[in-house]
Amino acid sequence: MYEAKTVDLAKHLEEFKEQGYTVFERVYDEDTIAAWKEKFHQLKEDRAATSQNEWWYSSTCELAPKLMLPAVANPLILDFAELVMGPFVQLDNLTLAGFGSITKAEAGSRVSGWHRDRWANMPGEDYTHPLSINAISYLQDLTDEYGPLRVIPGSHRKPCGLAKEEQSIPHPDELVLNMKAGDVVVTHNGLIHSGTPNTSGNIRYFFSVYYNRTWLKHTDNHSGPNVQAIIQAARKRNDHRTMRLFGVDEHLEARANSGFLTADEQRWAEWSAADKAAIKP
Repeated sequence: MYEAKTVDLAKHLEEFKEQGYTVFERVYDEDTIAAWKEKFHQLKEDRAATSQNEWWYSSTCELAPKLMLPAVANPLILDFAELVMGPFVQLDNLTLAGFGSITKAEAGSRVSGWHRDRWANMPGEDYTHPLSINAISYLQDLTDEYGPLRVIPGSHRKPCGLAKEEQSIPHPDELVLNMKAGDVVVTHNGLIHSGTPNTSGNIRYFFSVYYNRTWLKHTDNHSGPNVQAIIQAARKRNDHRTMRLFGVDEHLEARANSGFLTADEQRWAEWSAADKAAIKP
């Protein structure tokens, strides 16, 4: 599913705080990417049978739990998520999507649309811990034709906005990220970013695991039988991290009312270590 390797999470955290995003390279292999593409086309075919021409699929952990749970619960990404949000990480939504191709003439020089993500706000001058983060993978290399990701570094800690006429054109402070298939970019929900129109002649595949804090509402439906089975299995293992992903946070009351006399990241590390130690074999 993902390559086991040593990753310096402290460096990624430093970059995330400074720039508003960080890229983990080659997290997913070709077989995993191929399986996600196959699932996309299966869902598209199934929906077409009911006259629904859809390109965007949510609640996909319920639709394909064996395939999707390893991505939602990827230990590398979750370890990083707990560094930036604490052990309060919930799955807001897991999205598998495709974007059709348009001509270069239709695309012109525009971008897909600058925005901050769900649960964001207009930031101040200092870094604040995000209420949500997005762990995005693209299932093909993001060449200029496939449409790279565009970010405005540092916009998660600057009170900067864009007028309506600026929201679909390149920005002078933008950075263009030509990510590789299988990379994961984790973005702060306050980061201003945009896609780029797809002119490749093929589908541009997009895979997003969007996390928020457990006291917020989630977008995906976690009440289906497959997700409920995941929760029950996690409860038997005393695996609070997996339960929290799907809206069951049995430590929330105590940890959300802890007195807050210890530095957040120190306390988070203690709680995260305790959760891991409590898991039964």
